[in-house]
Amino acid sequence: MRIGRDIWLVFFLITVCATTKGVSADLNDSDTVRNRLLEMYWTKPRLIPKVGASIQERAILELGVQWHNIYRHPLSLASKGPYASVDIIKDNTNYVIGPKFGYEFTAGVFGTAFDVTYFYDKDYDSEGNDRRAWVATPKAGLTVLGFLNFFYGYQIPISDQRITSLSRHRLSIVFNLNKDYFDVKNAPRKN
Repeated sequence: MRIGRDIWLVFFLITVCATTKGVSADLNDSDTVRNRLLEMYWTKPRLIPKVGASIQERAILELGVQWHNIYRHPLSLASKGPYASVDIIKDNTNYVIGPKFGYEFTAGVFGTAFDVTYFYDKDYDSEGNDRRAWVATPKAGLTVLGFLNFFYGYQIPISDQRITSLSRHRLSIVFNLNKDYFDVKNAPRKN
C-alpha cells in the first residue's frame, strides 16, 4: 500500500512539474509577443521611388529616388532620408527642368524637408537665351506616417539669376513608395 501511495505521489509531482513548465513556457511566449509590440527600431535603408506633384502658378511633376528608412515606435512611425529628384515644369513655350537634392524627416502626422534645386530653362525667349537659377526650399506640413506628404514650401533664390515664371510659394503632395510600410513588423532591421 505504501508503494502505491509513493507511485501516486511521484506521478503527481511529475504532472505538476510538466504542467508548470508548459505554463511558464506559455507565459514566456506571451511576454515575448508583448515586448515585440512595444519594440522600437529603424528599418534598413532602402532605395525607393519618390513620386509627387506640386502646384505654383504652373503644375510640377516630381520624379526621383530616396534612401529611405522607417522608425517603428509603439505610438506611431517616423521616416527619414536623403533624396534626389527632378522637377519637370511645362512653361509657356518649353520645359523647365530642376534636378534637386534634399533631406526629409517625418514623425507621425508632421513632416519637414529641405532641398536645393538647380532650375534650367532652355531657350526661354525668341533669341534662344537660357536661364539658370539655384533655389533653396524649406518645406513643412502634414504627412500620413511618411508614406504620403502634403507640404508647403517657400523657394529662396540663392543665385543672381531668377526664373520669373516660378513662384516662391509651393504646395506639394509626394508619395514615398517604400514597401516596408505594408509590413513594418517584419521589415529588415538596421543593426
